[in-house]
Amino acid sequence: MSGLAAAIAGRPVHLHIDCDVHDPGLFTTDYVVPDGLTLDDLRACATAVAGSEVIGIEVAEFEGDGDATADDLVAMLDPILTR
Repeated sequence: MSGLAAAIAGRPVHLHIDCDVHDPGLFTTDYVVPDGLTLDDLRACATAVAGSEVIGIEVAEFEGDGDATADDLVAMLDPILTR
Protein backbone atom coordinates (compact mmCIF):
# COMPACT_ATOMS: atom_id res chain seq x y z
CA MET A 1 0.00 0.00 0.00
CA SER A 2 2.98 2.31 -0.36
CA GLY A 3 1.34 3.56 -3.57
CA LEU A 4 -1.64 4.72 -1.52
CA ALA A 5 0.58 6.60 0.91
CA ALA A 6 2.37 8.25 -2.02
CA ALA A 7 -0.94 9.19 -3.69
CA ILE A 8 -2.18 10.81 -0.50
CA ALA A 9 1.20 12.50 0.08
CA GLY A 10 0.29 13.87 3.50
CA ARG A 11 -2.93 15.58 2.36
CA PRO A 12 -6.03 15.49 4.59
CA VAL A 13 -8.05 12.32 4.02
CA HIS A 14 -11.73 11.45 4.37
CA LEU A 15 -11.88 7.64 4.48
CA HIS A 16 -15.01 6.03 3.04
CA ILE A 17 -15.24 2.28 3.65
CA ASP A 18 -17.88 0.62 1.50
CA CYS A 19 -18.35 -2.90 2.87
CA ASP A 20 -19.60 -4.32 -0.42
CA VAL A 21 -16.10 -4.24 -1.94
CA HIS A 22 -14.79 -6.75 0.61
CA ASP A 23 -14.53 -10.52 0.15
CA PRO A 24 -17.96 -12.14 -0.19
CA GLY A 25 -19.25 -13.31 3.17
CA LEU A 26 -17.04 -10.96 5.17
CA PHE A 27 -19.90 -8.47 5.40
CA THR A 28 -23.48 -9.08 4.27
CA THR A 29 -24.28 -6.63 1.47
CA ASP A 30 -26.54 -6.32 -1.55
CA TYR A 31 -23.56 -6.50 -3.93
CA VAL A 32 -20.84 -9.15 -4.05
CA VAL A 33 -17.32 -8.57 -5.37
CA PRO A 34 -15.37 -11.79 -5.98
CA ASP A 35 -11.79 -11.52 -4.69
CA GLY A 36 -12.64 -8.31 -2.84
CA LEU A 37 -10.66 -6.70 -0.05
CA THR A 38 -9.78 -8.72 3.04
CA LEU A 39 -9.56 -7.36 6.56
CA ASP A 40 -5.76 -7.46 6.15
CA ASP A 41 -6.11 -5.29 3.02
CA LEU A 42 -8.20 -2.81 5.01
CA ARG A 43 -5.57 -2.71 7.76
CA ALA A 44 -2.84 -2.08 5.17
CA CYS A 45 -4.88 0.83 3.77
CA ALA A 46 -5.40 2.20 7.27
CA THR A 47 -1.65 1.97 7.91
CA ALA A 48 -0.96 3.89 4.69
CA VAL A 49 -3.54 6.55 5.58
CA ALA A 50 -2.32 6.89 9.18
CA GLY A 51 0.54 9.15 8.06
CA SER A 52 -1.96 11.80 6.93
CA GLU A 53 -4.48 13.94 8.74
CA VAL A 54 -7.73 11.95 8.81
CA ILE A 55 -10.62 14.40 8.77
CA GLY A 56 -13.40 11.82 8.61
CA ILE A 57 -14.22 8.13 8.47
CA GLU A 58 -17.51 6.70 7.28
CA VAL A 59 -18.66 3.12 6.84
CA ALA A 60 -21.33 2.26 4.28
CA GLU A 61 -23.23 -0.96 3.60
CA PHE A 62 -22.45 -2.51 7.00
CA GLU A 63 -25.29 -4.81 8.00
CA GLY A 64 -23.53 -6.89 10.65
CA ASP A 65 -24.63 -10.32 9.41
CA GLY A 66 -21.38 -11.52 7.83
CA ASP A 67 -18.33 -13.31 9.18
CA ALA A 68 -16.76 -10.03 10.34
CA THR A 69 -18.12 -7.94 13.19
CA ALA A 70 -18.10 -4.21 13.83
CA ASP A 71 -15.28 -4.87 16.32
CA ASP A 72 -13.26 -6.55 13.54
CA LEU A 73 -13.78 -3.54 11.31
CA VAL A 74 -12.73 -1.09 14.02
CA ALA A 75 -9.68 -3.23 14.87
CA MET A 76 -8.48 -2.93 11.26
CA LEU A 77 -8.67 0.86 11.61
CA ASP A 78 -6.43 0.77 14.68
CA PRO A 79 -3.44 2.36 12.87
CA ILE A 80 -5.56 5.48 12.34
CA LEU A 81 -7.46 5.47 15.61
CA THR A 82 -4.47 5.03 17.92
CA ARG A 83 -1.90 7.36 16.42
